[in-house]
Amino acid sequence: MQGTFKREDRTYLLSDERMAAFQALTPTQRLTWVEQMAAFLRKAAIAKANQNRDQPSNL
Repeated sequence: MQGTFKREDRTYLLSDERMAAFQALTPTQRLTWVEQMAAFLRKAAIAKANQNRDQPSNL
């Protein structure tokens, strides 16, 4: 089933409280948060690629 996921179909829901907390951050704090999330997503993508590489194929 690989290749059926469309990146543009992603959704993310958040509460008003979480949005208010993000809006309360300074611009520097917001950028730090974005950088931390980007680093997390890169690490997750690498881990997933390594996991897929290590799984035996069903040939």
